[in-house]
Amino acid sequence: MINLMKADLYRIVKTKGFIIFWLISIMVSMTSIALHEPGGILLGGDFDLNGAQKLDIKQTAMNLLYYFLLIMPVFGIITAEFTEHTIKNTITSAVSKGRFYVAKTLFAIVYCLSCFLGANYIFYFVNRAVNGSKYSSSLGEFSKVLFGQFPVFVAIVSLFIFLAFFFKKGAAFNSIVIISPLVYSVILSILCDIDSAQKITEKLVKFEVSTMIGNLALGCSQSYRTDCYIVSAAVTVISCVLGYITWKNREV
Repeated sequence: MINLMKADLYRIVKTKGFIIFWLISIMVSMTSIALHEPGGILLGGDFDLNGAQKLDIKQTAMNLLYYFLLIMPVFGIITAEFTEHTIKNTITSAVSKGRFYVAKTLFAIVYCLSCFLGANYIFYFVNRAVNGSKYSSSLGEFSKVLFGQFPVFVAIVSLFIFLAFFFKKGAAFNSIVIISPLVYSVILSILCDIDSAQKITEKLVKFEVSTMIGNLALGCSQSYRTDCYIVSAAVTVISCVLGYITWKNREV
C-alpha cells in the first residue's frame, strides 16, 4: 500500500494538474498581496468582507478557490487509473480492491489537504514579508482560522473521492464536481422567489460551501460552527462508506 502511494506521488507531480494548481494558487495570492485586496472565487456566499479583519484572514474567506483546484489532484490520483486502463494490473499484481480504495483515499486526502495548507501558508508568509503587520495577523491567529476550515475541506475531498470512484471516467467526474456548486446556487436563487420555501432556503444558504468557508474564516457563532462541522463530518463519513461499497461491488 505504501508503494502504491509512492507511485501516486511520483505520477502526480509530473502532471499538468500539479503545475496548474500551483500556478493559479501563486497567481491569485501574489495579485491579492500586490493589490491589498482578497481575491479568489465567490458564489454569492452570505458573509461580509468589509470587516476589520486583516488581509490574510479575508483571503482565507476566499478559499472556495481550492474547491475547484483540488479537483485536479483527485482526478490525477484516481480517475487516471481508469482512463489509462492500468487499474486491473495494479489490483491483480499489487493490492486487493479494498486496500486499493483505502490507499487511494488516504493519499488523496493527505495530498490535497497538504496542498491546501501549503498554498495558504505561502500566501501568509509572502504577505507578511511584503506588506508587514498592517495587512497580516499573527501566525497563531491565521492558523486557527485555517484549521477551522479544515473539516469542510476534508468533506469536499472525501466527496470528490466518492464521485471519482463512482463515475470512474474523468469527463463525467469533472463535469459533476465543477457544475455542482453552480447548480446549487441557481437552485437557491429560484427558491428565494418562493415564499413557502423561505425557511428551507435559509438553511440551504447557511450550509452552501462558500458561505461556510467564509463564515468560518471571518467569524461566526459557536452553534453555527458546530453545525458546519457536523455537516462536514456527515458528508465525509457518508462519502467514504458509499465510495467503498460502490467500489467493492463493482467489476473493475
